[in-house]
This record gives sequence, C-alpha cells and structure tokens, in this order.
Amino acid sequence: MTAASDRLAVELGAPSWLVAAWRLTWPPLVTALIVGGGWELLIWALEIPAYYIPAPSRIWQAFWANPGNLMVHAGITLLEAVSGCVIGSLLGAMLGTGFAYSPLLARGLLPYFIAANTIPVVAIAPIIILWFGHGIESKIAVTTFLSFFPLALNMMKGLQSYDRVIMDVFHVAAANPWQRFLKMRLPSALPYVFVGLKINVTFSVIGAIVAEFVQADRGLGFIIMTTYRSLNMPRLWAALFISALIGMVFFGIVNALERLAIPWHSSMRTDV
Repeated sequence: MTAASDRLAVELGAPSWLVAAWRLTWPPLVTALIVGGGWELLIWALEIPAYYIPAPSRIWQAFWANPGNLMVHAGITLLEAVSGCVIGSLLGAMLGTGFAYSPLLARGLLPYFIAANTIPVVAIAPIIILWFGHGIESKIAVTTFLSFFPLALNMMKGLQSYDRVIMDVFHVAAANPWQRFLKMRLPSALPYVFVGLKINVTFSVIGAIVAEFVQADRGLGFIIMTTYRSLNMPRLWAALFISALIGMVFFGIVNALERLAIPWHSSMRTDV
C-alpha cells in the first residue's frame, strides 16, 4: 500500500516532503479510525454508561462544548512540560558529561541519583511544591526532576561509547580535548542523547500533570481532577487525549531534530 500510494503521489507531482509525511502519518490515522470506530460500536452495542467509559463521539462533543478553555489549560501544561524538559535535559547533559569524564564522580554520585529517580513523582511533588510554592515554578521543578536523569545516564553512556581506533587517530593527530569532545565523543553520543530526550518528553508531560494533581488551579491535571470529582468523564477523557497529543507532538519534534542531527546513523534508515 505504501509503495502504490508513493508512486501515485509522485505521478501527481506531490513534493517529496509531502510524500514522506504521508508515509509517516497514514498508519496511525488508519489505526485511530479502526480503534475509534470499534470503540464507538462497542459502547453502543453494550450500552456502557458514559461515566464508566464514554464513547468517542461524547468525548468529541465535550471538547467542542468549550474548546478554548481546554486549550488554555493545555497551553499551561505545555509550558510547564517544555520548560522542565529543557532545564532538566541541560542539567542532565552536564551531569552525564561530568560522569563520563570522571569515574570517581560517577561512583560517588550516581547511586544517589539512581535512588532519587526511584522515588515516585506523587511522593516528591508535594515536597517540591512546598519548596517552590503553588505557582508554575513548582510544576517546572517537578518536570525538571523527572527529566534530568534519563539524559544524564544516556549522555554518560554515549560519551563512553566512542571508537577506540578513532581515539588513537585523534591522539596521533595531537587533537586537544575540545576537538576530541566536539568531533569524536559528542557525535558518538548523539544517538544516546536523542534516546534520552525521547524519554524526557514523555516524562515531562507526566510530571507536569501529576504536579497539577497535587496543587493547581489551572492546567490539564487540574481539569482531570475537577472533572473526576464531578464525574464529567467525557471532558476528563478529552483532557487525557489532549495531554496524549501534546506528548506525541513533542516526541515528533524530537524525532525530526534527530533526523536532522544524525542522518548518518543506521537507525535513521527508512528501508526497514
């Protein structure tokens, strides 16, 4: 189906970027139509009440009843997620670089960072909110807390995974430490870095919403909690779908950046 649709698009004179976009989007679109249609029919056939599982049509109606309000709350959650992800990723990259260059630092601090990362976010969020207050700063701090460790670990592993033969070539060429870092160790680490970033974008959305569960008067987490208390399940599911869409778009942006940054890597092949 893909080859036939690609040939048809080329014959119609479609740009190559449009053909590539169609190749990426049609499988999830078809899946969404099949799952959504089956979901709607199952709710109708079994007469499942909306407070238990609402039908997709009811969720759609709940969204369009007040789309502006939901999108404002989604924008706040997006701001918290993006800010925390960027700050956490930068801190994680610096920490991972330090671990890669200093085994003593890694042995001294890594066990404690691993222990901190095992603490459930619902347990740490109230403490962070107590420290930073009830504003947006505390939500960003929670997302930062969740986002720094995956990138730190992947950055450390990536910087340690360079080719030893290439390192010998750089040594023979008398390359200085900055040249070895920028031209050898960092390029070899980029595939690992983007894996960490992809984990971070999902964790950041989760962290922002969980922090809003604990204490907030705005954001998708606030919407989910208030609609749960009033059993307005169609609106709750609409908020859930918006949060999922934010994560998917965020992930797609990172994936596009990965293709631009490391087109030479084997994972970027499209012939699989």
